[in-house]
Amino acid sequence: MTNLSIVIVPAKRLSNGKHRIRIAVAHRSQTRYISTQFILDSTSQMKNGRVVKHENATNINACLRKLINEYEEILSSIHYQSTLSCTELIHLITREQQKKGITFGKVAREYLSFMETEERRKSYKLYNIAFKKLLKYMKGDFPLIQLSPTHIQGFADSMKEEGLKETSIRIYLTLIKVVLNYALKMNYVTYLVHPFVLFKMPVSNVRELDLSVEGLKKIRDVKLFKPGHIMTRDIFMLTYYLGGINLRDLMEYDFTNRASMRYIRHKTRNSKKNENEIAFTIQPEALAIINRYISENGKLVFGQYSSYEKVYSLVFRHINKVVSLAGIDQKSIILFC
Repeated sequence: MTNLSIVIVPAKRLSNGKHRIRIAVAHRSQTRYISTQFILDSTSQMKNGRVVKHENATNINACLRKLINEYEEILSSIHYQSTLSCTELIHLITREQQKKGITFGKVAREYLSFMETEERRKSYKLYNIAFKKLLKYMKGDFPLIQLSPTHIQGFADSMKEEGLKETSIRIYLTLIKVVLNYALKMNYVTYLVHPFVLFKMPVSNVRELDLSVEGLKKIRDVKLFKPGHIMTRDIFMLTYYLGGINLRDLMEYDFTNRASMRYIRHKTRNSKKNENEIAFTIQPEALAIINRYISENGKLVFGQYSSYEKVYSLVFRHINKVVSLAGIDQKSIILFC
């Protein structure tokens, strides 16, 4: 059986002569201690596990009693105490205690740190926007366990009042849900009622995104004069000739061998599933464009635009104008980035 008690340890006196209050954990004939934030001036201010002769004694005793109750609740949920050493038991208690107070902001920052290592820059920015919007609605950071279905509905309503479109609201809520599910998988939080259990995600509008062969030919053959427009058209057509390759994969690929192409998509290369390599021969139409932009290291460089971010910005700014000049309804084209 494990016993908890409130103590000060004279041998662990602080350098200034004061004493920190600790929780003594007695387990399997051993005693270890968990430090608290409370400090007493002398040993005489602790008597039978209670703080005395201290100006804030009442509040300190209430906090310590609450802490003991929380530790006892954690202990009651551990059915394998007998297999743990006293040190292991303390690690488990403190870890469970930390989880109770874990905030949305802390979990969000942890999730974002993983995205930084995976170089998911576009997704990182979008997640960051979603997190900031929720924290603004909640008026600051908050314990994850406190998030409820009422909060999620209110958050959605606030974004609607803000004038956001249904698609944007759906995206932001989906990203929030992803992080909550991450917290559940990591055992950071347990919900009796999941915050999204009653919420119905806004339905995104169905858009016609198909581009006909005739439309593609119009983009290929349209006379363009501005360098930005020409490079945008070349990038768009190259992705078509290379089997719909993602822009990030296009910018990372080494085209030194221009006879064929073999790669694994950036979005799936870290997947737990078997990696699916894509391989095909490079057709003359694609090769003609590659030869115009290939650099000495085999990578494509579009004028002053050499990075994924810069090329993405180039295409984003000019694609609609190119489509318009080709005589195509702008709504019928979609970015491939």
